[in-house]
Amino acid sequence: MKCTCKTATFLAFVTLLSAGPAFTQIPTPDASPESSSSPVAYVYVQTHQGVDVFDSSSSGKLTLVKGSPFSTTGQMGGVTASHLISMGTDDVHVYAVKSTGAVGEQQGEVDTQKYGGAECGNTTGLSTFLDHTGKYYYLQLSGIFDGGSVACVAWQSYELKSNGTLDFLGSLEYNGGEGHDATPSSLPTVSSNDKFAYGIFNQFSGFDYTSFATLKRASSGDLEVIPNFKETDPQADQNVPNGPWAFFPVAVQADPSSHLAVLLQNQSFAGCCGYDGPLQLASYSINSSTGSVSSTNKYEDMPTPTVTVGEMEMSPSGKLLALAGSGLQIFHFNGSSPITAFGSALLPGVSIDQLAWDKNNHLYALSYGTNKLYVYTVTTTSINEVAGSPLTVDNAYGISGLVVVPK
Repeated sequence: MKCTCKTATFLAFVTLLSAGPAFTQIPTPDASPESSSSPVAYVYVQTHQGVDVFDSSSSGKLTLVKGSPFSTTGQMGGVTASHLISMGTDDVHVYAVKSTGAVGEQQGEVDTQKYGGAECGNTTGLSTFLDHTGKYYYLQLSGIFDGGSVACVAWQSYELKSNGTLDFLGSLEYNGGEGHDATPSSLPTVSSNDKFAYGIFNQFSGFDYTSFATLKRASSGDLEVIPNFKETDPQADQNVPNGPWAFFPVAVQADPSSHLAVLLQNQSFAGCCGYDGPLQLASYSINSSTGSVSSTNKYEDMPTPTVTVGEMEMSPSGKLLALAGSGLQIFHFNGSSPITAFGSALLPGVSIDQLAWDKNNHLYALSYGTNKLYVYTVTTTSINEVAGSPLTVDNAYGISGLVVVPK
């Protein structure tokens, strides 16, 4: 959605150009140096001492894996069942992951500056992501150049081999328009068929606005821009003060059935200036062939979060959507039908920096401001905090500082 007039300042999605959280476990009575016998997930956390690994039991109890913290170079960029990827300023490192979840020896290393897109800068503060298979790894490059401008942004694409090496596949570069910076996107979410990825970026085309950042995986595995991308947004309220309103995306998450949950900002362009209205949640359907997205939701049926939103995560089932920032709130996600509220907001006033789900109905909510990690068991009918939650944590840092790998 484009605008014809400068908008008011919108709520920035926290993952955009910012470091994400991690946590360091401070020993508690529930912690143990040994792995439990039948974990349902492994939880990886970035600390200044290295990577701590925890296994999560069926009840959500976290147990420290022997050997933590594991020494790695840089910050976590992604984890699969067999490999952990860490990011330096220029280099990408790949480590083996053992059957216990423990991090082993380095198996591969790549210098991003030797490949296409390096002229755009380095990886500092930027998004990286794996596809669902864990086979393809993507990272952004950007930087500040003469005069404080951002000349270009690049996505580099790699194939992660079973032996831990990374093969470069190609780069996708884009430039800012005349007099405008190129803009890195927020952390993309990958469609259920692994063909498309969607993020958010600020547009600078005379006036500021946000839009979908749309990417397509080519047959060779590298990224392309989705050609002829189209979006059909919900109908916004036209009969409000300072209207008419229009919707602009702020955050996006994919479900496992070709849908997107999108946090939208109501904005108007009355007169010379723009006005911000409420944030609302909408569901979109993804065209599995073209990557275009459309919504049949109506503004009057779209819920408004009661928490200040900085993080949004879809459950693996696609039935639950968690939002967090100042507090935590959970919604029912209903495919293409309108999203619906689920209970009251949790943790009012607590700043939550990152969210993650496993496949056993556990939601992990991390606050490195208060040094706490909260764990909830969430089903479609109940929300219960796990016994022993919250845990005391510290030394949180990293763009992907909290990663959960379900078993």
